Amino acid sequence: MKKILTIISLALTISPTFGQVFYRSELNTPLTTPWEIQYGPDSMLWVTEDGGKISRIDPVSGAKQTIYTAPDYFPGSPLENNPLCTSTAIGKGTLGMALHPDFLNPANSYVYYFYSYNYGNSSAPDTRFKIRRLKWDSGTQSVTGFTDIVTGISNGYDHFGGRLLIVTQSGTPYLFVSVGDHGMSEMNSPTCYNPQSNNPNNFAQDPATDNGKIHRYNLDGSIPSDNPISGNSFYTRGHRNPQGLMYNPTLGFIYDIEHGDRTDDEINILEKGLNYGWKNVRGYHADNNFPGEADYIANYQPDPQIANDHLMEAFYSFCHEDLPTTGNNLDWCTVAPSDGIYYGSNGIPQWTNSLLVTTLKDGSSTDMEVYQFQLNASGSIVPDTIGNPNPKRFFGEDQMLNGRLRDIAVSPDGKIIYLINNGGGTTNTDKITIYHVSEAGINEPGKIDFQLYPNPSNGQININSSQSESMLCSIYSMNGALIREVIFDNGFGSISTEDLDKGMYYVRLTNENGVGIKNFVK
Repeated sequence: MKKILTIISLALTISPTFGQVFYRSELNTPLTTPWEIQYGPDSMLWVTEDGGKISRIDPVSGAKQTIYTAPDYFPGSPLENNPLCTSTAIGKGTLGMALHPDFLNPANSYVYYFYSYNYGNSSAPDTRFKIRRLKWDSGTQSVTGFTDIVTGISNGYDHFGGRLLIVTQSGTPYLFVSVGDHGMSEMNSPTCYNPQSNNPNNFAQDPATDNGKIHRYNLDGSIPSDNPISGNSFYTRGHRNPQGLMYNPTLGFIYDIEHGDRTDDEINILEKGLNYGWKNVRGYHADNNFPGEADYIANYQPDPQIANDHLMEAFYSFCHEDLPTTGNNLDWCTVAPSDGIYYGSNGIPQWTNSLLVTTLKDGSSTDMEVYQFQLNASGSIVPDTIGNPNPKRFFGEDQMLNGRLRDIAVSPDGKIIYLINNGGGTTNTDKITIYHVSEAGINEPGKIDFQLYPNPSNGQININSSQSESMLCSIYSMNGALIREVIFDNGFGSISTEDLDKGMYYVRLTNENGVGIKNFVK
């Protein structure tokens, strides 16, 4: 039997308004600045790590195999620091990854990933990004070759994008790549460019530059013949820091997720050739929460090179208030969304046909958590109401354990959520956190709070709650097997654990008032 290395940290019941009950665990897997996580068709977790690494992780045991480390990975050089803002280092990292959609076919077992390398030389370093395609051999469990399919991707001091996504359109698979505007915010760092016209964020809408764009390539790195401009890789333009890409296969929608500047973090539905407006337009078109925005929209001049060119409004803006005057970013309403997925499974019925978006920011009004956007059949967001908020927010209670949520993956049955973080929180900050939905915890009417002690158990556990009604107390193993049930008549009692094997268990209390779940160790 496979040894389970998973460390269980906490179990919780989400608000009864939201329905689901989850228990939390962490994989005991050492990681170094993970950025991307995917649940592969081979039933393994694929993760990118700093230093040009890709790792393959067993989702049950946590056992890790580093399958490849790019020998030409380059972490940038102090020689490239901004001369006007010398503490600002050039961009670097191992960022996005995508697996070929026919990955289990040995002929197509390709892994694509995005990382920094030195385009220059040792005396004149020039850190840029590239996309490398690896050939994976499932028989030998090793990489047998590679090809650099896109090189020389531009770089800067902030807003790198770096997400990859493969989507099939009209029967042809394409590689989508997000590239940020690479500019430091002139509001937050006003002295880092002199003149400010040198800031690369001024060129996010310019088809002649690669920054501030979502690009589309063929899977060999060539440019599709039907891109908006012949010979140009750009697919959409006018993006600030598009850290996330999602695909809704039901409707064929591609979404990007991007950071705003003090306001207007966005989700956008990407349509070929369109302009998403950064930095002249931020979030919704009608709010006019940025000086000059309304005038720019009213007088927009389409690019004659691009068929049907026009400005595209954000699908959703997390934060569309007027620009804050405080310089403290913790007070801004931006949530710093990093990535997300379309959830089409029935594993958690309340989430079916939703977008799940991870966020990075622990601020005055924001948490490091997962946003769930419920969609209707047409793909629009179900209207938000007091009784049924949309979006809903999950796992914020655990943000000091979870840290900055960089990416998300879901098991094929839709019942296990995997989150990676690379900073923030108060515990190990480079890790995989798991939330496993409790089958019995769906649609429970309420939450029962109780004390469980001692923990670890020394031969028995004691339960103490405020309930006056009878309760059913059930002990389960962490794989969901029922071990023991006892009825408590007065809200408290004891259960022997003398005969249990050493390991992790959870207790579930239920009565007509609701449910409560806690973990314990024997």
